[in-house]
Amino acid sequence: MTKKEYLKKLNQTCTQLQQLPINKLDTNVNVLKKAFNIAYKNDIFALYHFDKKEQDALKLKLFSKLTPISGSLSFLAIQILAANSIMNKNNFSLKQKYFNKKCGIAINHLRAKTTHVRAVKCEGGYKLDGVLTWASGYKIFNTLLIGFHYNNKEYEVLAKFKKDIGFEIIDTPATFVGQSLNTVNVRLDNFFVKDEDIVSSNNVGNYTKNKSLSKTIHYTLYGLAKGAIKQISNKKLKEISKRRLKEEKEAFLKSNDPEELDFLRVELFKTVQDMITTAMISHGGKSILLQKNLQRYYRELIMFNSNGLNHTIKDLFIIRNMSN
Repeated sequence: MTKKEYLKKLNQTCTQLQQLPINKLDTNVNVLKKAFNIAYKNDIFALYHFDKKEQDALKLKLFSKLTPISGSLSFLAIQILAANSIMNKNNFSLKQKYFNKKCGIAINHLRAKTTHVRAVKCEGGYKLDGVLTWASGYKIFNTLLIGFHYNNKEYEVLAKFKKDIGFEIIDTPATFVGQSLNTVNVRLDNFFVKDEDIVSSNNVGNYTKNKSLSKTIHYTLYGLAKGAIKQISNKKLKEISKRRLKEEKEAFLKSNDPEELDFLRVELFKTVQDMITTAMISHGGKSILLQKNLQRYYRELIMFNSNGLNHTIKDLFIIRNMSN
């Protein structure tokens, strides 16, 4: 697939998605599943066809177009793109098999200072014990990339994302945004995973290091801003918003420094928050209607920014707000 072909498929996908009841994509798992399947069948998650530089450019295009339509769908996109990227980067022997499946992730707990999922080696694989929290896409994804600790290393392994022996769905927390994501908590009790499904094995801290260099949240926040700007009717406000967003985009695209990217994420969040809330004030009371986009953008802004928060980013937010 060429870049031109990919962009054509992306545009076709967005046109098809607009035919769905957009205001239900945040609350109804079945409608979100339809949207995800449209995007999946059109291969817009198959960025592994491209080299790293092209992938980054196409990711920005993807989230710029997808996020204004549905933040929940973009959130699922983050999951499958991350799973595919991890398989590709580690040259996983079964990657082609799993590229043909819909794969979510449950690996964020690897950045914690304590072990959330531990393992015991057994014949042909490992037995896992622990709790996976915030595993999104249940009944949408077929498979799940699970992170666990063993012998002072962090592992990632693929398994079916369904109830099974040792794989118990504990609950589905109620949320004020993204309820359609069908995010579940999972208890693993002597849950068997195969050696052949191990995707990676690295020193503890590897996931945190790679996560700090990711710009995916920047891309989604940027996508929300693009959507919000389209809703602004005041010409001067629209002009100023476009200029501010362009400056922030250039800054995060240029940076490859983890500390700077954390700082730029905080600044981008505040900028997008200002854009959305000012646009809502400009629109008046009708902006809170469910069929309007701005109220959804406001909630999705919180959803995206809550993803992957660490102590450094939390402190940056506190310091920034205390200094104002």
